[in-house]
Amino acid sequence: MPKALAGLRKALCITLGKSPQKTPIKVLAVDNELCIGCERCALACAYRQFKSSNPRRGAIYVIKLEPGIDTPVYCVQCGTCIDACPPLALRRDRKTGVVRIDLDRCDGCGLCASVCPYGVIHVDPFVKKAVKCDYCGFCLRYCPQSAIKFVEAEEAALWKRKNFAKSITAAPELARKLWYKPPFR
Repeated sequence: MPKALAGLRKALCITLGKSPQKTPIKVLAVDNELCIGCERCALACAYRQFKSSNPRRGAIYVIKLEPGIDTPVYCVQCGTCIDACPPLALRRDRKTGVVRIDLDRCDGCGLCASVCPYGVIHVDPFVKKAVKCDYCGFCLRYCPQSAIKFVEAEEAALWKRKNFAKSITAAPELARKLWYKPPFR
């Protein structure tokens, strides 16, 4: 199980007073084979957050890696941003394990965005507050292919491994950049 998901499971189980092995956690996962890159998920998120038709204002981004390989990217709730927030505007919800933003405390400094390992938190340029996925599920309703789903953490990890392997094999030059280091001359 990936470290971020293990941490989320542990935090949730401690909060609920249950054994970490017995509490299934539902997380967002993407099936790249189904995603067609339409960005309806990003548009739906931007509309839910700000009543905006600009998909860049939402908390989900559709990344186009290669022709025919599109994937939504969103917060995986790892919690890296929590400790980086000076005004303590980020906290993990005790019931769901989701990292939430207290907009009253957020000062828009952007430190959360700078430490996010996935680059999915941003400070909205209009409201000057941090924006991230809160697992509301609004995007799921608007995906015409049902490429985004809530699944158990173990199944999501399997999907992520599969998607990563596909992106590497579909773009061999990317694989060389990631794994091959030429000798120094």
